Amino acid sequence: MSRPCPPRRPRHRLLRRVPVCAAALLVAGCGADPADPGAGAADPTGAAGQHGYVAGAEELGEPQLQLAYLDEAGSAHALDLLTGESAELGDLGGVSAVAGDGRFLFAASEPAGELTVVDTGTWTVDHGDHVHYYRAPARVVGALEWSGDVRAASSETLTALFSPTTGTGVVLDRAALGQGELEEVGALRTSPHDGALVPLGDRLVSTEAGAVVVRDSSGEPLEGARAECVEPRGGSATRVGVVVSCADGAVLATETAEGVSLERVAYPGAVAPQDRAAGLANRPGRPVVAAPAGTQGVWLLDSRARTWQLLPTETPWVRAVAADDERDRVVGVDAAGRVVVLDPQAGTTAATEPLLSADRLADVVLEVDADRAYLNVPGEDALLEIDYADGARVARSLPTAVSPVHLAETGR
Repeated sequence: MSRPCPPRRPRHRLLRRVPVCAAALLVAGCGADPADPGAGAADPTGAAGQHGYVAGAEELGEPQLQLAYLDEAGSAHALDLLTGESAELGDLGGVSAVAGDGRFLFAASEPAGELTVVDTGTWTVDHGDHVHYYRAPARVVGALEWSGDVRAASSETLTALFSPTTGTGVVLDRAALGQGELEEVGALRTSPHDGALVPLGDRLVSTEAGAVVVRDSSGEPLEGARAECVEPRGGSATRVGVVVSCADGAVLATETAEGVSLERVAYPGAVAPQDRAAGLANRPGRPVVAAPAGTQGVWLLDSRARTWQLLPTETPWVRAVAADDERDRVVGVDAAGRVVVLDPQAGTTAATEPLLSADRLADVVLEVDADRAYLNVPGEDALLEIDYADGARVARSLPTAVSPVHLAETGR
């Protein structure tokens, strides 16, 4: 690994509130003090009139990026990527799964049968033509009853949580969540399946065992808003809409003047089950999503062009994320334990040396933002920062207080 570099500069369910102080989860000093706007504040007096602001938040002129990580015992920490400083978030207890949406962590505890919601205190509000960056003190919002894995996705108005283990979903009011309140506005129950529940504005794109269904915010299906989707395998939001992986391609849901349109985006040819796209992923706001294609390479789905592209790779990939807007680069982890960067426009591939044990690749979490990629090293007390625009260079090895099993980047 290369020598350390300076900190980067950004290029119907029972809800149980958990008192922050009583839970003793967040230590003093985590997040900014709202009484001290600081020299970096863009507009501390006028921020309250802007979308995305919450009481006590400070608006700043650049993304407040941080890595939130937890070990197997649920010891949670946050590493500030701008300053390099680390803060302890506290002890969440035994955590079996964690999902993030760029601001909040949703930590599932199977023994306790609950989902703890943590506001990490950093977030970005993207309005397309301009962006707001906020920081506030981190806090525990509360907990709700939960079972199994968790997937999370948010729009400006809704936060949707889905358990593929049980097939159940919960919808929360996003504005209330930002103010520290767990306010359920909807719920749904399907059979267990590898599905998705993703907000599309004020509506929801959901899956059932064989279909994509558009619902209102309460979880009720909208009349006529249904499309066949055999064996759904997760979904993801793009700049255009929401895409769901199906056996024969994908279903793309987009907002229209009349409501929501569902379009089929078929694979360019027959695809073996083991080579289907699963785990569609992208950097938030990208129009393209990526996924490993079994032993064949990597799939790219362009939601603007409504097309699939299969990119052959030298070795199979286990993770793939559509990374940037300019060159359509894809960042991934391959079966050899390398971080790989694929540039389809240039037809080039860059890769690190093997960084990860091949028998622990299932435990690797890959987070990608506009400039860098981050991943944990199973079994080690470190996180790696990869400059994927510079030949997959290992920019920093970031020491951690505990061995990161769960990882989420927030503030983006």
